[in-house]
Amino acid sequence: MKTKMKNRPSRLANTTRAPHSVIIVVMGIILIGYGCSPKRVKGDDGPQREKRPNIIFILADDLGYGDVGFNGARKVRTPNIDRISEEGMRFRNAYSPHSVCTPTRYALMCGRYAWRTWNGHITVWANDPLLIDTTRVTVPKILKSVGYKTAIIGKWHLGFGDPAAEGWDTIKGPDYNEELRPGPLEVGFDYFYGIPHTGQKPNVYIENHEVQGLHTGDNMQIVLDSKWKDRPSYLDRIGVPDHRFTGNENARYQHNDLAVHLTGKAVDYIDRQDDEPFFLYFAHRNTHAPLKPNAKFEGTSEIGVYGDFVNEFDWSVGEVLNALDRKGLSENTIVVISSDNGGVTDYRDSKFILVNGHKVNGPFFGQKTEAYEGGVHIPLAVRWPKKVEAGTSSDAIVGLNDFLATLAELNEITLPWNAGEDSFSFLAELLGAEPQWPRRESIVVDATSGLMGIRRGAWKFISGQGGGGVHWNRKENVIMMPHQWNFDWDADNPPGQLYNLATDSSETDNLYYQYPEKVVALRAELRDILYGGRSTE
Repeated sequence: MKTKMKNRPSRLANTTRAPHSVIIVVMGIILIGYGCSPKRVKGDDGPQREKRPNIIFILADDLGYGDVGFNGARKVRTPNIDRISEEGMRFRNAYSPHSVCTPTRYALMCGRYAWRTWNGHITVWANDPLLIDTTRVTVPKILKSVGYKTAIIGKWHLGFGDPAAEGWDTIKGPDYNEELRPGPLEVGFDYFYGIPHTGQKPNVYIENHEVQGLHTGDNMQIVLDSKWKDRPSYLDRIGVPDHRFTGNENARYQHNDLAVHLTGKAVDYIDRQDDEPFFLYFAHRNTHAPLKPNAKFEGTSEIGVYGDFVNEFDWSVGEVLNALDRKGLSENTIVVISSDNGGVTDYRDSKFILVNGHKVNGPFFGQKTEAYEGGVHIPLAVRWPKKVEAGTSSDAIVGLNDFLATLAELNEITLPWNAGEDSFSFLAELLGAEPQWPRRESIVVDATSGLMGIRRGAWKFISGQGGGGVHWNRKENVIMMPHQWNFDWDADNPPGQLYNLATDSSETDNLYYQYPEKVVALRAELRDILYGGRSTE
């Protein structure tokens, strides 16, 4: 039976603006970190300590805000995803801080905007190194520090290897015939099974540090896109490659087996857990192209293959929930469901994305790769029985980069000053409590071109024209890449964009000239976040 949603107003801290770096101090215990390692609270293993909850974070790939029932989908049915919302809390104003895969995954793991790194606003490729500095505090590291077992199953998409290591090939990157390190294990995970990325080659499974399925004598080699052969280093972001691989014929997976295979691995991991708390980051590949669902899901949706792919993902979520029920772990497990960015269909100019009448991104304009809401406004629901009130909803602005601070506060960990710079805890929002520390009041979003936007309250400012994604420059019909500002400005329109999302969620009424004071204030805040104390790694 469907639980009636209860509106819980956002409780913003009584501050003029939340700081960009957060140090969490919990219950009067002050632990200031001086290095890059989190500090554990003294005595947290005592007999009075309540058992820590297990944590499962299910991250979809390119799942739109409107692709789930709890956000109003009617042409696709997602009963398992909706169960998380019905038994927990859904967030109406949740954001991926970036509009594509890699940057969001970095922000989730590090609590930090990815444009603070060498990669900027786009994805890493098969010949790029690990994006996360191995000395940086991450979600799995802080959880390991208080006794969690940590695992990632699914899509990694954050690179492998160290360009400073002996033997690093400047052009071809890591050697997939050898151990792929550093990688997930070096940033805090005990176990990794999954794929390097989606939609790019190589189509192989990796377990911990090694490609699976290579036979003796196989020699897996990257065949570079011609325009990448003279790339001086990984720092040159020169476009979307069309790399191929040879010598890995024995190791290649089939796309239509991916979701079923990875779900089996996730369920097996849950089945093998004992009394120790665990963190499972299940990074799905649905609904990222190519749209190739398993045969048992073909033809199951009224809207075609896209709906079949959503159905497959919902089935996978159900398998995870069923595994928790079988093991008797549901009551003490936090389950999170979200997506790495908005949905997309064909990467054409900004528009409302429709698939046979289904609104992929719900009421929002734009799509993946763009700074418009359709590219970054995502589904998010959290279930934690007896802690998070069932059937509730929140209007608080929350970003995926906020999970690091939230899990740190949950586990009474003080983050070092140089960790989680862009992360704000929303634990109080989940628990229905008054916040002890500053809350998120604004969030920065970006497009693959480097076009930036910021939302504060109901107001959204975008620092240029258009959405900034693929095919942004319509006059030349080219793909804009990071920091390429040769965009042909339209003199008949304002140089930037300002929207009131409370009355115009579709971002169709540009108020740039009507509210100059809002433009000035939001532009100043955006510049302060971008350049105030900015560091790169």
